[in-house]
Amino acid sequence: MPAPLLEVTDLVKQYDAGGEEPLTVLQDLDLTVQPGEIVAVVGESGTGKSTLLHLLGALDRPTAGTVRFKGDDLFAKSDDELASFRNRSIGFVFQFHHLLPEFTALENVAMPALIQHQSMKAVTPRARELLDLLGLSDRADHRPNTLSGGEKQRVAIARALMNEPALVLMDEPTGNLDARTAEPMHREIERLSRETDRTFVLATHDPSLARIADRALRLELGQLHALAPTDEMAPSTSLRDDESTGES
Repeated sequence: MPAPLLEVTDLVKQYDAGGEEPLTVLQDLDLTVQPGEIVAVVGESGTGKSTLLHLLGALDRPTAGTVRFKGDDLFAKSDDELASFRNRSIGFVFQFHHLLPEFTALENVAMPALIQHQSMKAVTPRARELLDLLGLSDRADHRPNTLSGGEKQRVAIARALMNEPALVLMDEPTGNLDARTAEPMHREIERLSRETDRTFVLATHDPSLARIADRALRLELGQLHALAPTDEMAPSTSLRDDESTGES
Protein backbone atom coordinates (compact mmCIF):
# COMPACT_ATOMS: atom_id res chain seq x y z
CA MET A 1 0.00 0.00 0.00
CA PRO A 2 1.36 3.48 -0.82
CA ALA A 3 2.22 5.93 1.93
CA PRO A 4 -0.83 7.85 3.20
CA LEU A 5 -1.52 11.27 1.77
CA LEU A 6 -2.96 12.43 5.10
CA GLU A 7 -2.33 11.18 8.62
CA VAL A 8 -4.26 12.82 11.44
CA THR A 9 -3.40 11.85 15.00
CA ASP A 10 -5.03 12.85 18.31
CA LEU A 11 -6.55 15.99 16.77
CA VAL A 12 -8.21 18.37 19.22
CA LYS A 13 -9.99 21.63 18.43
CA GLN A 14 -11.40 23.83 21.16
CA TYR A 15 -12.88 27.30 21.07
CA ASP A 16 -12.88 29.90 23.81
CA ALA A 17 -16.28 30.13 25.48
CA GLY A 18 -15.84 33.52 27.15
CA GLY A 19 -14.46 32.50 30.53
CA GLU A 20 -16.34 29.23 30.77
CA GLU A 21 -15.03 25.77 29.92
CA PRO A 22 -13.68 25.74 26.36
CA LEU A 23 -16.03 24.35 23.70
CA THR A 24 -14.49 21.12 22.41
CA VAL A 25 -15.50 20.39 18.81
CA LEU A 26 -12.96 17.68 17.93
CA GLN A 27 -11.46 15.35 20.54
CA ASP A 28 -8.54 12.94 19.96
CA LEU A 29 -9.62 12.43 16.33
CA ASP A 30 -7.61 10.07 14.09
CA LEU A 31 -7.86 9.75 10.32
CA THR A 32 -5.76 8.26 7.52
CA VAL A 33 -6.47 9.04 3.86
CA GLN A 34 -4.77 7.20 1.01
CA PRO A 35 -3.87 8.81 -2.34
CA GLY A 36 -6.74 8.68 -4.82
CA GLU A 37 -9.44 7.96 -2.23
CA ILE A 38 -12.81 9.60 -1.93
CA VAL A 39 -13.66 9.84 1.78
CA ALA A 40 -17.02 11.15 2.94
CA VAL A 41 -17.40 12.64 6.42
CA VAL A 42 -21.07 12.65 7.35
CA GLY A 43 -22.97 14.04 10.27
CA GLU A 44 -25.59 16.56 11.25
CA SER A 45 -25.01 20.29 11.05
CA GLY A 46 -22.92 21.55 13.96
CA THR A 47 -20.96 18.35 14.55
CA GLY A 48 -17.66 19.87 13.39
CA LYS A 49 -17.39 18.75 9.76
CA SER A 50 -16.37 22.20 8.53
CA THR A 51 -13.93 22.59 11.43
CA LEU A 52 -12.28 19.31 10.44
CA LEU A 53 -11.93 20.35 6.79
CA HIS A 54 -10.44 23.70 7.83
CA LEU A 55 -7.79 21.85 9.84
CA LEU A 56 -7.07 19.33 7.06
CA GLY A 57 -6.60 22.22 4.66
CA ALA A 58 -4.51 24.29 7.09
CA LEU A 59 -7.03 27.13 7.15
CA ASP A 60 -6.96 26.92 10.94
CA ARG A 61 -4.60 25.46 13.53
CA PRO A 62 -5.60 22.71 15.98
CA THR A 63 -5.54 23.04 19.74
CA ALA A 64 -3.53 19.81 19.88
CA GLY A 65 -2.61 16.86 17.70
CA THR A 66 -0.89 16.55 14.33
CA VAL A 67 -1.86 16.63 10.66
CA ARG A 68 0.77 15.15 8.36
CA PHE A 69 0.58 15.68 4.61
CA LYS A 70 2.87 13.34 2.67
CA GLY A 71 4.71 12.84 5.95
CA ASP A 72 5.25 16.54 6.72
CA ASP A 73 3.84 18.01 9.93
CA LEU A 74 1.69 20.85 8.60
CA PHE A 75 1.50 22.85 11.78
CA ALA A 76 5.25 22.94 12.24
CA LYS A 77 5.14 25.41 9.32
CA SER A 78 4.85 29.19 9.61
CA ASP A 79 1.69 30.99 8.48
CA ASP A 80 3.42 32.10 5.27
CA GLU A 81 4.53 28.54 4.56
CA LEU A 82 1.00 27.30 5.16
CA ALA A 83 -0.42 29.88 2.76
CA SER A 84 1.96 28.67 0.06
CA PHE A 85 1.11 25.05 0.87
CA ARG A 86 -2.65 25.69 0.57
CA ASN A 87 -2.29 27.38 -2.81
CA ARG A 88 -0.05 24.65 -4.18
CA SER A 89 -1.47 21.45 -2.69
CA ILE A 90 -5.10 21.96 -1.58
CA GLY A 91 -8.27 22.68 -3.55
CA PHE A 92 -11.31 23.96 -1.68
CA VAL A 93 -14.98 23.79 -2.67
CA PHE A 94 -17.54 25.24 -0.29
CA GLN A 95 -21.33 25.05 -0.11
CA PHE A 96 -21.51 28.63 -1.36
CA HIS A 97 -19.28 28.94 -4.38
CA HIS A 98 -17.57 32.25 -3.38
CA LEU A 99 -16.92 33.24 -6.99
CA LEU A 100 -15.66 36.77 -7.56
CA PRO A 101 -18.60 38.60 -9.19
CA GLU A 102 -16.52 41.05 -11.23
CA PHE A 103 -14.61 38.29 -13.03
CA THR A 104 -15.70 35.85 -15.72
CA ALA A 105 -15.96 32.11 -15.17
CA LEU A 106 -12.61 31.68 -16.93
CA GLU A 107 -10.94 34.31 -14.74
CA ASN A 108 -12.41 32.78 -11.58
CA VAL A 109 -11.05 29.37 -12.51
CA ALA A 110 -7.61 30.86 -13.23
CA MET A 111 -7.45 32.78 -9.93
CA PRO A 112 -5.34 30.25 -7.92
CA ALA A 113 -2.66 30.35 -10.64
CA LEU A 114 -2.84 34.14 -10.90
CA ILE A 115 -2.21 34.32 -7.14
CA GLN A 116 1.05 32.51 -7.90
CA HIS A 117 1.90 35.47 -10.19
CA GLN A 118 1.44 33.48 -13.38
CA SER A 119 0.12 35.45 -16.33
CA MET A 120 -3.44 35.11 -17.58
CA LYS A 121 -2.08 34.27 -21.02
CA ALA A 122 -0.03 31.40 -19.59
CA VAL A 123 -2.83 29.87 -17.54
CA THR A 124 -5.77 30.35 -19.91
CA PRO A 125 -5.32 26.98 -21.70
CA ARG A 126 -5.45 25.11 -18.38
CA ALA A 127 -8.50 27.09 -17.21
CA ARG A 128 -10.32 26.41 -20.49
CA GLU A 129 -9.43 22.73 -20.26
CA LEU A 130 -11.05 22.52 -16.83
CA LEU A 131 -14.18 24.36 -17.94
CA ASP A 132 -14.44 21.95 -20.86
CA LEU A 133 -13.96 19.00 -18.51
CA LEU A 134 -16.93 20.23 -16.50
CA GLY A 135 -19.10 20.98 -19.52
CA LEU A 136 -18.79 24.76 -19.26
CA SER A 137 -16.71 25.67 -22.30
CA ASP A 138 -19.55 27.84 -23.63
CA ARG A 139 -19.81 29.75 -20.33
CA ALA A 140 -16.17 30.83 -20.05
CA ASP A 141 -16.87 34.52 -20.67
CA HIS A 142 -19.96 34.72 -18.47
CA ARG A 143 -19.92 36.39 -15.07
CA PRO A 144 -21.33 34.54 -12.04
CA ASN A 145 -24.61 36.48 -11.99
CA THR A 146 -25.51 34.97 -15.38
CA LEU A 147 -24.83 31.36 -14.32
CA SER A 148 -27.19 28.86 -12.71
CA GLY A 149 -26.48 27.50 -9.24
CA GLY A 150 -25.15 24.25 -10.65
CA GLU A 151 -22.95 26.09 -13.15
CA LYS A 152 -21.49 28.28 -10.41
CA GLN A 153 -20.62 25.23 -8.35
CA ARG A 154 -18.95 23.56 -11.34
CA VAL A 155 -16.89 26.72 -11.87
CA ALA A 156 -15.89 26.50 -8.18
CA ILE A 157 -14.83 22.87 -8.67
CA ALA A 158 -12.79 23.81 -11.75
CA ARG A 159 -11.12 26.57 -9.72
CA ALA A 160 -10.26 24.05 -6.98
CA LEU A 161 -8.52 21.86 -9.58
CA MET A 162 -6.62 24.70 -11.27
CA ASN A 163 -3.26 24.18 -9.55
CA GLU A 164 -3.53 20.39 -9.77
CA PRO A 165 -3.77 19.92 -5.98
CA ALA A 166 -3.12 16.53 -4.45
CA LEU A 167 -6.11 16.97 -2.11
CA VAL A 168 -9.53 18.49 -2.78
CA LEU A 169 -11.69 19.36 0.24
CA MET A 170 -15.41 19.82 -0.36
CA ASP A 171 -17.66 21.25 2.35
CA GLU A 172 -21.31 20.47 1.52
CA PRO A 173 -20.56 21.04 -2.18
CA THR A 174 -24.13 20.32 -3.25
CA GLY A 175 -25.89 21.48 -0.09
CA ASN A 176 -27.14 24.65 -1.79
CA LEU A 177 -28.52 22.80 -4.84
CA ASP A 178 -31.89 21.14 -5.35
CA ALA A 179 -31.99 17.35 -5.75
CA ARG A 180 -32.36 17.53 -9.53
CA THR A 181 -29.18 19.61 -9.84
CA ALA A 182 -27.26 17.87 -7.05
CA GLU A 183 -27.47 14.33 -8.43
CA PRO A 184 -25.53 15.08 -11.66
CA MET A 185 -22.99 16.98 -9.54
CA HIS A 186 -22.42 13.87 -7.41
CA ARG A 187 -21.64 11.87 -10.54
CA GLU A 188 -19.36 14.69 -11.72
CA ILE A 189 -17.34 14.61 -8.49
CA GLU A 190 -16.94 10.84 -8.72
CA ARG A 191 -15.86 11.06 -12.37
CA LEU A 192 -13.36 13.82 -11.63
CA SER A 193 -11.77 11.81 -8.86
CA ARG A 194 -11.25 8.85 -11.16
CA GLU A 195 -10.14 10.82 -14.23
CA THR A 196 -7.82 13.28 -12.47
CA ASP A 197 -6.47 10.85 -9.81
CA ARG A 198 -7.16 13.39 -7.08
CA THR A 199 -7.92 12.63 -3.45
CA PHE A 200 -11.25 14.02 -2.21
CA VAL A 201 -12.54 14.49 1.33
CA LEU A 202 -16.23 15.43 1.31
CA ALA A 203 -18.14 16.79 4.28
CA THR A 204 -21.86 16.22 3.82
CA HIS A 205 -25.15 15.37 5.47
CA ASP A 206 -26.48 14.10 2.11
CA PRO A 207 -26.63 10.27 1.88
CA SER A 208 -26.59 10.32 -1.93
CA LEU A 209 -23.30 12.21 -1.97
CA ALA A 210 -21.79 9.88 0.64
CA ARG A 211 -22.59 6.92 -1.61
CA ILE A 212 -19.99 7.91 -4.21
CA ALA A 213 -17.20 7.62 -1.63
CA ASP A 214 -14.78 4.74 -1.13
CA ARG A 215 -15.33 5.13 2.62
CA ALA A 216 -17.91 6.96 4.67
CA LEU A 217 -17.15 8.06 8.25
CA ARG A 218 -19.53 9.58 10.75
CA LEU A 219 -18.34 12.53 12.85
CA GLU A 220 -19.98 12.26 16.23
CA LEU A 221 -19.00 13.66 19.63
CA GLY A 222 -15.73 14.93 18.18
CA GLN A 223 -14.51 11.63 16.74
CA LEU A 224 -14.81 9.69 13.48
CA HIS A 225 -16.47 6.28 13.27
CA ALA A 226 -16.60 3.93 10.29
CA LEU A 227 -20.09 3.44 8.90
CA ALA A 228 -21.39 -0.07 8.39
CA PRO A 229 -22.85 -0.82 4.95
CA THR A 230 -26.31 -1.11 6.53
CA ASP A 231 -26.14 2.46 7.87
CA GLU A 232 -28.47 4.76 5.96
CA MET A 233 -25.64 7.25 5.44
CA ALA A 234 -23.12 4.69 4.19
CA PRO A 235 -22.18 4.13 0.55
CA SER A 236 -24.31 1.30 -0.80
CA THR A 237 -21.57 -0.56 -2.67
CA SER A 238 -18.15 0.92 -2.04
CA LEU A 239 -17.30 0.21 1.60
CA ARG A 240 -14.68 -2.53 1.66
CA ASP A 241 -14.03 -4.74 4.69
CA ASP A 242 -10.29 -4.91 3.98
CA GLU A 243 -9.70 -1.14 4.04
CA SER A 244 -8.32 0.64 7.07
CA THR A 245 -10.64 3.37 8.29
CA GLY A 246 -7.97 5.37 10.04
CA GLU A 247 -10.06 5.69 13.19
CA SER A 248 -9.20 4.67 16.72
